[in-house]
Amino acid sequence: MKKIFTVLFVAAVMVAMPAQAQLVKFGVRGGLNVSSMKFNESVFESSNKAGWFIGPTLQVSLPIGGLGADISAFYDQKNLEVNDESVKQKSIVVPVNVRWKFGLGSMAGIYLAAGPQFGFNVGDDYFSWTDMHGYNDTFQMKKSNLSLNLGAGAYITKHVEVGFAYNIGLGKTGEVNALSLIEGGNSNTTKDNTKANTWQISAAYFF
Repeated sequence: MKKIFTVLFVAAVMVAMPAQAQLVKFGVRGGLNVSSMKFNESVFESSNKAGWFIGPTLQVSLPIGGLGADISAFYDQKNLEVNDESVKQKSIVVPVNVRWKFGLGSMAGIYLAAGPQFGFNVGDDYFSWTDMHGYNDTFQMKKSNLSLNLGAGAYITKHVEVGFAYNIGLGKTGEVNALSLIEGGNSNTTKDNTKANTWQISAAYFF
């Protein structure tokens, strides 16, 4: 957690520096993501599902050492799957990354990026269904979550950038419960927490 706050502080300092010492670009970024959920135990099953995201982005570049930062606000839709049941997560996500780029000046090159991402659920947060074994399953999604971005990419003009990232969940995405009836009319509940990790491919256009 201390490292995360350090990254946030560095990004904030970069944004707050005098205008003559930085290059600020505004744009739009969008892309596709493929999410997979990992459970604490092997009671439940999941598979990879595709989704998408889009929203405004701001990039700050420093004239020294290729360092910079970016911050974005995306509408993000992930399609998850638990025990063959589809669960749709709709969120506003705010990634804050420290960047290092190197290459042919401002026209072309590659970059590395890393930083925290904050997610806020804006869709349904409770799902229930009956699975193929007759269990009454529920999925309770958290209203907010924290994850870590690790990414790289290329800028091919002053206006266009493409990249990929791996987003690692640092906290639980939600809790799954499976309720079944046992002998004597009693019930048995199986619980498990899950984290969602996501591969992302994106493209950005800067004005």
